[in-house]
Amino acid sequence: MFCPKCGKETDASGKFCQWCGADIELVPSRPVAAPVPEEDEGPDVGVYAGLGRRLVAFIVDLILILLIDLVVAGALGLFRGFQNLYFYAVQHVPVAELTNEGTMAALFGSIIAAYGITLVVVPWVYYAGFESSRSQATPGKVLMKLVVTDLEGNKPSFARTTLRFFWKYISALLIFIGFIMIAFTRKHQGLHDILSGCLVLLQQESQ
Repeated sequence: MFCPKCGKETDASGKFCQWCGADIELVPSRPVAAPVPEEDEGPDVGVYAGLGRRLVAFIVDLILILLIDLVVAGALGLFRGFQNLYFYAVQHVPVAELTNEGTMAALFGSIIAAYGITLVVVPWVYYAGFESSRSQATPGKVLMKLVVTDLEGNKPSFARTTLRFFWKYISALLIFIGFIMIAFTRKHQGLHDILSGCLVLLQQESQ
């Protein structure tokens, strides 16, 4: 048996420990520490996609979004808004010469419409729509065999992918730290993934 005081093996037939002299019958046994359960980090839903694959997918999607922006801007006459910002901010052309109404409201209305639609509306519909669709991926992600899921590996809703898209602006505003986090977090999640409860996984063969 082992002495409950010093922990050394001692003669079980004796009353006292042959090493430290403690009364074996009177010294209380040391409590055994209960094992600490590991933190539940969620189910294993697949292989998490790294920063490299996601960066390539982003570049492909960016090119496609720019092409869509050109079509939408031409169809809606948004190029005037881009020109108005340049002429007003850089060339200092008077407001009266830039719009038919000649008002500041009309000038800024054309600028906000041009940049709002091309930089916010088109990318939002593109990302949220594709990532909540049956493919769960934008064309760039399909090319790189990636899918977007919720934390349980299920198809995300349009509301969730919408949140994911708009949280990207926070990831970008923090000197892109929100995106760099992808390379260092255990599940390769960016800040926008964590805040929206999403994962980006390598596409399984069965999918």
